[in-house]
Amino acid sequence: MAALDALDRATRGFLVIVVAVMVAVVSAQVVARYGLNTGIGWADEVSRLAFVWCVFLGVAVAVKARAHIGIGLLVDALPAALGGVVRRIVLLACAALSAVVSWQASAIAAEQWDERMISLELSSGWFLVPVAAGGALSALHLLAGALMREPPA
Repeated sequence: MAALDALDRATRGFLVIVVAVMVAVVSAQVVARYGLNTGIGWADEVSRLAFVWCVFLGVAVAVKARAHIGIGLLVDALPAALGGVVRRIVLLACAALSAVVSWQASAIAAEQWDERMISLELSSGWFLVPVAAGGALSALHLLAGALMREPPA
């Protein structure tokens, strides 16, 4: 659990850096385009890549914080013991689905690794790396929740 908490803190720190890069690049592009009547050729791709990293790593952070929407109408109506079992089953199913997303994103990234971005000398597979990382981290958080003594609501 301590390793997962450390990984979560590192993810949050990385997200702060990625958001700062995205804001700086988009701001510089706006100033260049409208203030200097020119543009930064790579700004769109870098900001789009940073946005994708923010979204998919942000999903994992939200899973850890249990910030996603959940409808507990059925589970809340069940006896406490049965409700806990249903919560564990749902968490395990979500962890399995997140693991599949991570695995498939990794496979697609590997297939696309030879393709290059238009303005950067980077693989277009870098757009799928955060999907794989976010899916794997989400799966770990969901699995940890399922294995807790009292599964979270």
